[in-house]
Amino acid sequence: MRNGQFPRASLSCLLCLALFLAGCSINISGCALNAKHQKTVRLSARMSPGSTFAAETHNGSITANGADVADCNLVATITARATTEEEAIELAEKVKVSLESVGDRLVVKIEKPINLINKSVSVSLDATIPNRADLELVTHNGSVSITEITGRISAKTHNGKITTTKVSDSVKLVTHNGSITCVDASGDANLKTHNGSVKVYYCDSAEPVDEISIVTYNGSIELATPPDLSAKVEAKTNNGSINANLPITVSGKVSKNRLTGTIASGEGRLYLETHNGSIKLR
Repeated sequence: MRNGQFPRASLSCLLCLALFLAGCSINISGCALNAKHQKTVRLSARMSPGSTFAAETHNGSITANGADVADCNLVATITARATTEEEAIELAEKVKVSLESVGDRLVVKIEKPINLINKSVSVSLDATIPNRADLELVTHNGSVSITEITGRISAKTHNGKITTTKVSDSVKLVTHNGSITCVDASGDANLKTHNGSVKVYYCDSAEPVDEISIVTYNGSIELATPPDLSAKVEAKTNNGSINANLPITVSGKVSKNRLTGTIASGEGRLYLETHNGSIKLR
């Protein structure tokens, strides 16, 4: 029996060792990256109102602030981590960030080494752009923050929250693990998260909207609608309650976790869905 147990025990030890070494090579947690080096890159480019600002980074946050300007002013913060300071500095210097005009789009280009072994690099972007620009923003691990933009907005992150303040055109916001918060909103909204709450507060001067769609799987929904909303309403939750403080003409069966009806003449669409969480509508 001992002979039968020894190979299995040896195989288990070898497997554990292989997993540990693999963890070091892809920098999960086993090999400490004690050295960190940050490098800041400042870029500027002309950008006409109504054009599109597009940015994508894998690890890092994105901030876009609208202003009464005719240029895009970008600050890119490169953070490199390695086992030694020399390696971290060398890695940061290899990362290149640029602004390229492609038609009516201003695109952030990031070039960095791939297949990093026992190293990591992130690039966070902070841009001041014309407030009438459209936005296309993507990050995988990081938050997204948008302020005072009157153009159309598309923003996506996998792990991180999304916040907007004083945006007045249509927005499409998607995150997998993180909350979504929109303050002083004014346009159509299509918002989706898998794990996180969604809070949307329309400003008192917001024009009537055609569609508001909010979906989360694990989290609550809180919505303060535009003042003159006219929409067909559908709200539902599997595990939670619905609290609506609006003049809704209810249709169908009334229950604590499902609501269908009409606000005013029902010209637009209001759809709210969560699997685990409550819904507050006012």
